[in-house]
Amino acid sequence: MVAQQMDVEVEVGLEVPTNNDTEKEEEQPDADAKGSTIDEAIVGDVLCLCKPTMAGPSDVGSRLWTWMKANKTQVLSGITVALAQVPEAVSFSFVAGVSPSVGLQSAWILGLSTSWFGGRPGMVAGATGAIASVLPSLVADHGVGYMFYAIMLAGLIQMLFSFLRLASVVRIIPHPVMVGFCNGLGVVIGVAQFNIFKEPAEEGDHGGGHRRALSEIGAAFDPFTNDRDWVSVEMGLWMTFHIAVTLLVYKLFPKISDAIPSSLAGIIVSTILEHAFVRPIGYNSYTVEDLASVAGELPTPVWFDDEYEDLMPPLDGDTFSVILPTAITAAAIGLLESLLTLEIIDELTNTKGSGNMEAFGQGLGQFLSGVFGGMGGCTTIGQSLMNIHNGGYTRLSSTAAGLFMLCILLAAYPLINLIPVASLAGVMFVVTFYTIEWSSFKVVVGTMLPRTYRDKYNLQTKVNRSDVLIMLIVVAMTLVYDLAIGVACGVVVSCFVYAWNAGTRLTLDRAVSLDGETVVYTVNGPVFFGSIKPLMDLFPDISKDPKKVIILFENAEIYDWSGMVALKKIHEKFDNAGAESVKFEKLSVASHTMIKKGDDLWEELNVFEHTKIEEDPSVPNHLHVENQNL
Repeated sequence: MVAQQMDVEVEVGLEVPTNNDTEKEEEQPDADAKGSTIDEAIVGDVLCLCKPTMAGPSDVGSRLWTWMKANKTQVLSGITVALAQVPEAVSFSFVAGVSPSVGLQSAWILGLSTSWFGGRPGMVAGATGAIASVLPSLVADHGVGYMFYAIMLAGLIQMLFSFLRLASVVRIIPHPVMVGFCNGLGVVIGVAQFNIFKEPAEEGDHGGGHRRALSEIGAAFDPFTNDRDWVSVEMGLWMTFHIAVTLLVYKLFPKISDAIPSSLAGIIVSTILEHAFVRPIGYNSYTVEDLASVAGELPTPVWFDDEYEDLMPPLDGDTFSVILPTAITAAAIGLLESLLTLEIIDELTNTKGSGNMEAFGQGLGQFLSGVFGGMGGCTTIGQSLMNIHNGGYTRLSSTAAGLFMLCILLAAYPLINLIPVASLAGVMFVVTFYTIEWSSFKVVVGTMLPRTYRDKYNLQTKVNRSDVLIMLIVVAMTLVYDLAIGVACGVVVSCFVYAWNAGTRLTLDRAVSLDGETVVYTVNGPVFFGSIKPLMDLFPDISKDPKKVIILFENAEIYDWSGMVALKKIHEKFDNAGAESVKFEKLSVASHTMIKKGDDLWEELNVFEHTKIEEDPSVPNHLHVENQNL
């Protein structure tokens, strides 16, 4: 994922205090503690307020003051992150075709769950575009109740992923796939914003109109192809005005102040203009309240919520078959984005998080989000980097973000209802800009142009053409189907390309002893399913070879069953040509062990481990041999 997001400036080599550094800073006694028995406050440790046992009620104030001073940065960073999450959570709700309160519920539930049970202190989770972009078709075709069950199932899949300790599989995802993922996600999010220029859906239409289906070609461009009417020209112009204002404030506000996120400042300015200027002169644009009003209340399980209890489908096989594709897609995309964000923060902070714990925390949050009427989500890379950059490197900071988000939902919902939807679209266009890897376009051009043009325009950005092709495949499959299928196709194609290339890098050296009785072959390179055919083709007309054959594997490695079968085929090839003996020598310990475990399959083979072989004095290693690279 990109290392830049909204309101975030990330510097390479960003240092976050280690535990030892933190302890050193806190060893100085607090002059304001006034005799308190607590001499130091561990940053991020809430329980330190209770250690050692309090002397009495008068001790509470001094301890609390000491704790607040030590953790001021963590709490303020969390509050800032929560403010930045509000516009995105509301915007992603409209992308998914649900009420803004659904996205806000997801933000605080996922935030607290991943903060308490996740594997990376300081990481922030909430509603995201990656998850929102795969939900509209399910909501439109079957209703919001099916979406809740899909999110619950996605959470269970993610927790199973954690229990099986599969987090390390993220390492097989190559960089071209990730670039394609970012570019495809950015296009999907950006195009989805044009839905605001369509008339709202009729009541009971679950988001309205025809929505994206997993198997529909070109469905990412649904806003331009669905059957909903466009808004009037006047309203469309005022919506464009709000988008422009939001983008302008986002760009200029950081030069004035950094007290609040610039995206939030853009929404505030746009909201003021809507109600203080646009409406008084007789015009208007749609607000959150016009499309889906937000109500401030504590969540209850969806089966007992008056708003959703009649929308929940029965738990049977038909429901399971409907929600399974979306659940798998949401689980896969959520894990992918979260684990890659974890790796980015690990690199920035020189620390190590736990991918399996992160998968569990996210899965638990995903499940609870579905239970309490949320749309799910995953780690938000922009807010996570913002938190780390602001010094929020403990679980307390992300906990503060989740709790403050809950407070906003319960107390500030009347203000959220006043926000123009177009200003939220402006925020999402910013997200789109920072999601797309714009530098990849230069890489594509540099790779496709001939060398003469690259030299002429000083465009030294060439990579393997296969890598560019993989990136474009991921983008295309993301737009045609969805993000999970796009990534899966990219990984499969990458594996095929690697296997093909590795299979062609095999070489064979041939040497004949001075007495002409022994021929020695040296295999160089990987021996696996993709290199067997090239390996067999490397051997010359063996009928003219000496009758004693030694094949050395000191510069080769056997990786799989196909490689072991190749040894048997080589043995049979020489045996049929009349060879008196065929020996396979200097195998690595791993290759030798692999063959020995299947000894019954290779009884006729003479296989020797590297450490057990002595050099044959009749086969010199220097000048008096016929050495031929075949």
